[in-house]
Amino acid sequence: MKIKITGRHIDVSERLKDYAEKKISRLEKHFQQIIDIHLILYVEKLDHIAELTISGDSVQFHAREKADDLYSALDLLVDKIENQITRFKEKIQSRKGFGVELGITMDFTSEKGTEAVLNQVSNKPIDKIEAFLQMKINNKDYILFKKGVTEVKSDQDYGNRNYAVIYKSDGKFRMAEIPFESIKEHEYNPENFVEYELDIIDESPANPRISFNKNNTCSIKNLTFDEAFDSFEKSGTSYMPFFNRETRYFNIICRSGKNFEVLVPAY
Repeated sequence: MKIKITGRHIDVSERLKDYAEKKISRLEKHFQQIIDIHLILYVEKLDHIAELTISGDSVQFHAREKADDLYSALDLLVDKIENQITRFKEKIQSRKGFGVELGITMDFTSEKGTEAVLNQVSNKPIDKIEAFLQMKINNKDYILFKKGVTEVKSDQDYGNRNYAVIYKSDGKFRMAEIPFESIKEHEYNPENFVEYELDIIDESPANPRISFNKNNTCSIKNLTFDEAFDSFEKSGTSYMPFFNRETRYFNIICRSGKNFEVLVPAY
């Protein structure tokens, strides 16, 4: 199990690294396959803070804890994220056998302490017209979806990053996607993303006719979670798509009652 450990403006000693790896390794038993583990350690004023993101079995968990020292923060952090995993598994077990499609959700706290619910969308690939029709069925003006690829060459590995967004802006529907070349080179610069304006001729499910006309630029913002929360609050809109530069995926932020909800891919 490989753990990426980052010290933000601090040096992480070998002793602290060993301690972190031993603590976090106990989480391995909860997963069949772990994709990524990233631990961030930093200090803010008198607080020593540990933040962990762990992705595995198509689910992502995130937690953040602070204490008087980093060792104590790690203890609290691993306990907190293990409780998240346990509650999630109990939720899955309680829903089995009832024929209910479970939407995977998880609590999230940003670096600045903003709380939100992350709602993972389906990882089943669909084409862009099917996505548009699904959006209309859901009675929404936005959708985050995994874009189906009609012709996939043997050397094209999208690394689960072929997600796209369709959303309404200024009275018109648009679609934004990341070109394969950008995914291949791990270059996630929104200036290179492709945006289309939709010309909807017929949106009937039986015979939809929608053309996708490429724009010269992409209007999707490149933001962190905290920047997105702040921008969304100032916008006064009911939803806002953005490219999350922390996860390097498209997200859509909206409101669920008084709380923030963020649509994210199934990592």
